[in-house]
Amino acid sequence: MDDFRRTTCESCGAAIIFAVTARAKNMPVDAEPTADGNVQLVSHGPDVPPLARVLTVAQQFGKKGTLRRSHFASCPDAKSWRRPR
Repeated sequence: MDDFRRTTCESCGAAIIFAVTARAKNMPVDAEPTADGNVQLVSHGPDVPPLARVLTVAQQFGKKGTLRRSHFASCPDAKSWRRPR
């Protein structure tokens, strides 16, 4: 078990972790690793949101079972939460 702070998606009720991208954007990530995940969470301490690194296929090698998925990919209500570009 990791030490990432979990919360609940307000739409679907799934367990998620709020991470921060390299561009300082909040990113909801599924709490549990998945076989098709491409997001690596990097901890910077218990009181700091983890860094979310979206990995290429080559970077994923050897990390299966530890990678998570963006919650935007799994939430049935994701479209209602996305901001327009």
